[in-house]
Amino acid sequence: MVETAALARTLGDPTRMRILDALTAGPRRTSELAAATGLTPAALSRHLNQLREAQVVARRDVADDGRGRAYELRPAALEALAGWLRSTGWAAELAAVSDQPRTRTLLARMGGFLDAFAAGDVTFFQRHLRRDAVLVFPGMTGPVDKQGCLDSVETHPPYRRHRILTEPVVRLVGATTTVLTVTAEVATAADDAAVPTVMTAVLEEGTPWQLVHLQWTPTTPKHERNIPDD
Repeated sequence: MVETAALARTLGDPTRMRILDALTAGPRRTSELAAATGLTPAALSRHLNQLREAQVVARRDVADDGRGRAYELRPAALEALAGWLRSTGWAAELAAVSDQPRTRTLLARMGGFLDAFAAGDVTFFQRHLRRDAVLVFPGMTGPVDKQGCLDSVETHPPYRRHRILTEPVVRLVGATTTVLTVTAEVATAADDAAVPTVMTAVLEEGTPWQLVHLQWTPTTPKHERNIPDD
């Protein structure tokens, strides 16, 4: 907990967050980072040293052209903080609904998606959406693929209500695929009211586990939700 708090303080500085944002595109030399962030060499060096001490970035020599050093992200160092944030949100709250270990795990994964939307955590979706994943949500003109989901993360409103209404149903399909079905009351920060919704998720075990298919189907008729019929 002490290490997590120290990391959170390090990342709480807007300047250091600009540096991390610049590094999400890949390793960069100090000159490239200075141009991307608008920092002087002295200021950049000071912030990079703090990020290195927190083990968020790593420095390596550039051997090909002798132009100095490059810096790169260390995503593993951020996992502890990301995991802690998710454990304090929907992941923990949904998992508490069931006493069955397997169901708790699956509900926590679903909650992880909600927390990742709230945090704008694109890397979570990059890791846990299978390449050919299909997502179907109410009110959309068609299914969303992985790239479509990644593109929407930063602008997606966070979920503010997500109450489980029925006992989750878990079905094993083959050796590595699980189907989770549950009815929940769902609303985002942009919604006027929560809507009872049947949620079906198909998840595939692996390292990491991945979502194959997700479909949300409101149980309330369209005319009662003020949505025009097709």
